[in-house]
Amino acid sequence: MTPAQLALTKIDPDGQSIVQLARSIEAVKASGRLSSELEAKWWHKLSGPLSAVLMPLLGSVAAFGLARSGTLLIRAVAGMALGVTYFVVDNAALAMGNFGGYSPLVAAWAPFLLFLLVGETVLIRTEE
Repeated sequence: MTPAQLALTKIDPDGQSIVQLARSIEAVKASGRLSSELEAKWWHKLSGPLSAVLMPLLGSVAAFGLARSGTLLIRAVAGMALGVTYFVVDNAALAMGNFGGYSPLVAAWAPFLLFLLVGETVLIRTEE
């Protein structure tokens, strides 16, 4: 085993920039090893920060509707539950992408797109 091959086993995708991670992925592919875990992390570096845009959309279920309707607490809990569920599904999809159950692209983007559609649906349905 060469020192270069040993260095490829210790890649920390969270500690690398997106450009450095792309170079590491190319090096892993060139060595003939599977790079699906690194590719999923690379795509997640793009889709992950968009969750900051998604959370207000998922919490909007609590913001819309009449405050005097008596369901404010239920709407607030539903908004928080949607946010927590997003992070659970996001981590589960990333784990599935790490071992090859999903393609890396699907593992990183499917939870975001799914909950974007759920948030838009909830927003349209709860407008009164």
